[in-house]
Amino acid sequence: MSNVMTVDELLASKNLTREEWELHKDLIEDCRKNEVRINECCATTRENIEKMAGILDAISVKMVALSVALETVIGEAEEVSLRMLPEHKFFRE
Repeated sequence: MSNVMTVDELLASKNLTREEWELHKDLIEDCRKNEVRINECCATTRENIEKMAGILDAISVKMVALSVALETVIGEAEEVSLRMLPEHKFFRE
């Protein structure tokens, strides 16, 4: 965003006359207030994105642990299922 000018930078580049400054005084003040609010919102958004990234990392770690645990449970369930089969169901050569 290096090509984005602040309100004051933009005004400085326009070389407004005193009359133009007076004519647009309210608009300029509104723009300055909005610029402050936008900067606050950007900072809050950056904070929230960082928090969300941390939360997503934690979720990812927990999902991996859950996947490992599930694989273990499935393996044990398969073993129990095999042990529960009657002897005549096994194929023997």
